[in-house]
Amino acid sequence: MEGPLVDMVYCSVESLFAFYKEHSRLKGFGVLKKTSKKRGCEYARYVSFACDKSRKPTAKNYSKRIDCKCKVNCVVLLDGSCRVTTVTTEHNHELQPSLTRFFGCHRKISKALKRKLEAYDITGIRPAKNIRLLEVQAGGPDRMGCTPKDCRNYIFQQRRMRTLACDAAIIQKFFALMQMKDDEFFYVIDTDNVDRLRNPAIYTPTRRYQ
Repeated sequence: MEGPLVDMVYCSVESLFAFYKEHSRLKGFGVLKKTSKKRGCEYARYVSFACDKSRKPTAKNYSKRIDCKCKVNCVVLLDGSCRVTTVTTEHNHELQPSLTRFFGCHRKISKALKRKLEAYDITGIRPAKNIRLLEVQAGGPDRMGCTPKDCRNYIFQQRRMRTLACDAAIIQKFFALMQMKDDEFFYVIDTDNVDRLRNPAIYTPTRRYQ
């Protein structure tokens, strides 16, 4: 629960961000990263981690942006490590530890969870039962690390990917058959490393087919 302190040194900016992000999850607020790069410098010299409500309000984002002053500033050293220079812990809004799993910066589908979601979907388990099963295995929805909507979106995304892979195979088989019938027929299909369509199929016949 204790966040970064002034003059603390971390091995990298990423390690400090990971530590502060976990601190914010336990305390009940979201975080965002800001960098400042001096002219002529190859890397960001100064880095700030602030509450996600720190930006000044606008007409469109008056409820999300309330100019919260909570933040951690650090300076990046030559060896890649970083030293905390200033820390502000006061918030001008209520913290919500029980709701942090709904915050965008804290929502993440782990690799293990992705494998289970896809495997259960392939076996024919409906998305609702699929997600409920994983919630029970994790010990409750709050231990999933993401929301049911995130899981459902991932399931449907993988379904589309599998469909594209089938479509690519069918199209390629059809074009190969046409080429066997006509030696002057030429086609090109762009696929990725798992045979999914990466770009629309491009074929250039030398004459028109009705």
